[in-house]
Amino acid sequence: MRAAVATAVLGALLTAAALSDVRVRRVSNRLNATILLAGLLLARPWPPAFASLGDSLGGVVVGLMIWLPMYLLRLVGAGDVKLLAASGAWLGLAGTVSASIATALAGGVLGLVWIVARQGAGAALMAVTHAFRVPSLLQLRPLDRRERVPYAVAIAVGVSMVWLRSVGLFVLHPRG
Repeated sequence: MRAAVATAVLGALLTAAALSDVRVRRVSNRLNATILLAGLLLARPWPPAFASLGDSLGGVVVGLMIWLPMYLLRLVGAGDVKLLAASGAWLGLAGTVSASIATALAGGVLGLVWIVARQGAGAALMAVTHAFRVPSLLQLRPLDRRERVPYAVAIAVGVSMVWLRSVGLFVLHPRG
């Protein structure tokens, strides 16, 4: 029962973050703080599938360490970094690493869909091809806020995949 409540809370918070990013291209500090605190309170009661307090805090730190360089390279926004770090409180250290990989994959798909939707398939293919041949093309001009990819969507997908796998493993193989 507790796992279902925690899953519903995390799902609602991640949905709110993704919708906020789609609507205004911003994830608020208040929402990220709520995700962090809820993770510290709700994610710990079920070892080993869920994080201990130390593991939760480790997940937050690892989330920052992995995603802060992406912010410095202007690939994601500060709210996105904080969102993944706050989600680390739910996932713990190893889960945050897994969620980062899943998020990067979801972000790649989201980015391709975004480029195709904005430029068309031919122009998108040409841009990606040129970017592989000349990586400096990845350093694009600053974009208007509405042109940015709402990366919180990819983060919500990556975090949800890891969380649900974790919950599923716990439900299928509980330890006494």
